[in-house]
Amino acid sequence: MASIRPFKAIRPNPHYADRLVHTTPQVQSIAGDPSVANGLPVLKVALEIGARQRPETPEGQARAYEDIEETLHELLGDDRLLLEEEPGIYVYEVVYRDYRQTGIWALTDLDDYTNGTIKIHELTFADSVRRIKNYRRRTRLEGSPLLITYKPHITINRIIAETIRRKDKTSLSTDGFSHLLWKIDDDRTIRELINAFSQVKTTYLADGHHRLESSAKLAAEQRTSREPVFDTISTLYMATDQLRIQQFDRVVIPSPPVEITELLAKVNEHFEVMKSVCPIQPCRAHQIGMYIRSEWFELVPRFVPRGSFASALDASILQEQLLSPVFGIDDPANDARLKCVGGSDAVSEIEAVIRRHPEAIAFTLCPLSTDELLNVADAGEVLPPKSTWIDPKIPYGLLLYRHGSF
Repeated sequence: MASIRPFKAIRPNPHYADRLVHTTPQVQSIAGDPSVANGLPVLKVALEIGARQRPETPEGQARAYEDIEETLHELLGDDRLLLEEEPGIYVYEVVYRDYRQTGIWALTDLDDYTNGTIKIHELTFADSVRRIKNYRRRTRLEGSPLLITYKPHITINRIIAETIRRKDKTSLSTDGFSHLLWKIDDDRTIRELINAFSQVKTTYLADGHHRLESSAKLAAEQRTSREPVFDTISTLYMATDQLRIQQFDRVVIPSPPVEITELLAKVNEHFEVMKSVCPIQPCRAHQIGMYIRSEWFELVPRFVPRGSFASALDASILQEQLLSPVFGIDDPANDARLKCVGGSDAVSEIEAVIRRHPEAIAFTLCPLSTDELLNVADAGEVLPPKSTWIDPKIPYGLLLYRHGSF
């Protein structure tokens, strides 16, 4: 069962919020052009980025954590950040230009991860887990929540619907995107929500695999050493009918450049290849777009693996039947020749790469469905790296949580 708790949030003072929190969904530029990416939010820079500095030295890390502590107290001291007096659970809604998503923001017991209530679909990297674990131990801060999905529940839906009719919300908006929060702090509704989530037998981690794994490892270490245990983690719960999964495309920058006729001959061994006069953004499974030298081609795999959900996905097919045998990209997570970009700005990012690298080859994929994601998690399988671009992307610092007392 899913176990949630209310929490005392640290929130930006509304008078300063637009200067502290960056609300436009961010894009990580793969073209190497900083003008393509949106700026980082002030809170993220002040409370997190310093701890990521490389090379990583004990002295540098110690100073970074000292700076974070000083900055946090400064922001709280001059009321740019406000610590809630009473704990609560929040309804969160993000409103885009043409759609909106709504969910419940609360703390999750880490036991949900260790006992298998939360199912995952990605592998984690040990070094990333170590760094996040150290950050959590030293700062006790959580600036962004996990994103967990679950099958819709009638009571949770009703409480969300009742809450968003209230006028006592806070909002933060820029560039056509709005983030809305309603606090639930009455005991009856909190108990009702906790009970409703306890009836949810299985939840699915949509985003935050490294944060969850690092938090569980830290809690285990704290129990062993008899330290105070950080046994919860900030979480946004969003039902499967609210989740939005966008495409995650690939761009290969071959070294050396490939000749198009030779490439098409190799691709034809595993795919039916059809030239297209229009750009291809696939809208069905087993349709892949390929762009090279100003030309578009539609690729349809001749063979779709059976036996596991993950191996039948187009990201797996592209990797195993094209990227690996044709380009020698056997480690897609770390090969510098492979760039992955997702979300609504994927096309403009691909175009930026092509402008900088005319020899680059782009591959477009159909977005995963929510059912495909759940099937992989239920089967205990893992997705290929960079298979899902899942919205919403919650701004860092919209609600912060700190373990322990000040």
